[in-house]
Amino acid sequence: MKIRRKDGTEEEVPEGTPVEEGEEKVPEAPKAPETPEEDEKMLKKMEDIVGKKIESAVKDIYENPVKKSPQYHKQDPTIEKSVMETDLYFRSKRPFVKLSKHMEDFISNVKITAKGGVVKTMQEDDDTEGGFLVPEEFQAEVIRYTTENAVVRPRARVLTMARDTLTFPTLDQSSYRHGGATAYWKEESIEKTASKPAFGKLTLKAKKLIGLCPVTDELLADSAVNLANYLVSLFGEVIAYEEDYRFLRGTGMFQPLGIVNTVGINTVARNTSSRIMLEDIIGMYTAQPAYADPNAVWITTKTGLEQLMLIDRDSTNSVMMFMPNLRDKVSPTIMGKEIILTDKLTTTLGAVGDIILGDLKQYYIGDRGGLQVASSIHDRFRYDETTFRFVKRVDGQPGIATAFTVLGQ
Repeated sequence: MKIRRKDGTEEEVPEGTPVEEGEEKVPEAPKAPETPEEDEKMLKKMEDIVGKKIESAVKDIYENPVKKSPQYHKQDPTIEKSVMETDLYFRSKRPFVKLSKHMEDFISNVKITAKGGVVKTMQEDDDTEGGFLVPEEFQAEVIRYTTENAVVRPRARVLTMARDTLTFPTLDQSSYRHGGATAYWKEESIEKTASKPAFGKLTLKAKKLIGLCPVTDELLADSAVNLANYLVSLFGEVIAYEEDYRFLRGTGMFQPLGIVNTVGINTVARNTSSRIMLEDIIGMYTAQPAYADPNAVWITTKTGLEQLMLIDRDSTNSVMMFMPNLRDKVSPTIMGKEIILTDKLTTTLGAVGDIILGDLKQYYIGDRGGLQVASSIHDRFRYDETTFRFVKRVDGQPGIATAFTVLGQ
């Protein structure tokens, strides 16, 4: 500890040394906070001290009114509208005559400033008196609706690709259940009939899905949200949505082959144009092979679900598929099979693919690595911009086409 001697000099002495008459102990300077928690505690303590002193001063102003003579009011009839005592003698006793709304705001702002805050207003409801200085308040987040979960990927067979191309041998069952392999019942000593299976192959070739987003350096530095993390999250959802869309409706040209556009799937003729009728549902269920029935699900849109809720047997007879109940949730099954709602199929009733019945385990997805995220200042260096790039290499197509059934036109 330090002791201040009689001559004013300070001397470092061991802790506990007695202080002689005329000398005094020098108070130690407060230690600088070493952790954010200590810093926060010290700041809170200072705020409490300053706040109590200001509140005590305001309380004294309210509890000690200054008496004024009639002559004083006569000299200054506007005294009640004043916020500062104009008479020098009374000002020395009590500086404020009355706390107006402006003075209350002022005192409130002093408190905020003393606590390290920002004065928000002189008068927020009047722009000319300071409202223009008030920053708009907002949460450090971006409001957006959440896209639907993936339909195909969670239920498909997903494989990791070590190279750009992944090939599977397949049994060609397009014409024969067992690809041409047949067994015959024959009598003894009769020439046997030969048969052999036919094979094909399923090839997945990684297609590249890319997202690019240039961002100014100023926006990256000044944004209230962590923009880099937000873009990763957003483009992750964009790519997940896009690949799922193509798993259902892709053409196979530089993109996955979708279920709707696959050659060899079961197609049921529609009974009535631009409608989904009871005969259509029964026809799809019947066309679905028995081997693909246990894991089959229905996939449609809200427009398709509306047709199912109001389904007709024909133009004159209606059938109640769902009980009319506005209290409970809509039954999520037809014929015991789950209904999956999506925005990724066509909403045009009567178009191929407005409703699908299929075993998604027979859809194959090849992933050539995960989502790759990179950023570069060089692409737009002359514009003070950073470019974010998101790349996913993936492919997909049905492994067995007959495991899927769609309603035709």
